[in-house]
Amino acid sequence: MPSPSDVRSLGPVAAIPAHELVLAQLRRSIHLGHFGAGDKLPPERELAKLLGVSRTTVREAVRVLEGEGLVEIRRGSSGGISVKPQSMGRTELRRRMREFEEIIEFRLAVEPMAARLAAERRTKTDIAALDKAFEWVAALAATGAEGAVSDWVRADGEYHLAIARISRNRRLESAIEEARAGMFMPIGAVFGRLESHAHLMHEELYQAIVKGEPERAAAAMTSHVEATLADVRNLIGS
Repeated sequence: MPSPSDVRSLGPVAAIPAHELVLAQLRRSIHLGHFGAGDKLPPERELAKLLGVSRTTVREAVRVLEGEGLVEIRRGSSGGISVKPQSMGRTELRRRMREFEEIIEFRLAVEPMAARLAAERRTKTDIAALDKAFEWVAALAATGAEGAVSDWVRADGEYHLAIARISRNRRLESAIEEARAGMFMPIGAVFGRLESHAHLMHEELYQAIVKGEPERAAAAMTSHVEATLADVRNLIGS
């Protein structure tokens, strides 16, 4: 028989409405930069087919996104569901700074290990995929302030997730994706002034993984993530 303490860990199971599951997927895709500012989400009919739900369910989820200020819905032949640019005042950024610091602490716990494993386990196919991801962030970094925030979020996220995939550890990959999604607002809000630092250590990290140097890769990732925190602190005067 289970003890009273074992039973106390159990509770009622709540049914999750379908539109909330759809909402979570769409919101996460936006936070990860898969759909950037100005991009249009697939039409309602297509989303319903992709997600295996009714158009009514999709419509409910999109309305929540609209209420959160993440998307704009326009009617007519040239309309659709568009991702809105995000902004945040300095006061709000300061208020959310502790949340951002927690995400950085989490990243420091998992991403150096992913980089170390990637340097140990990379294959020729992995290196080819990493080449493409690195070329993308390098090209955007070279544009400086002209680069779109959404493009950078998407490219930088893909670079870090490519390294996570190369680690061959699905738990690390999932954790890193979660952290990237959590950074959506802070980075998006300050990126206009962050671009000169955002590419810091990407090449060092790339070279360490390609050359199979685990400790160098872990150190480069640590320096890169710590620099991100320092940059944001400086920008908002924390």
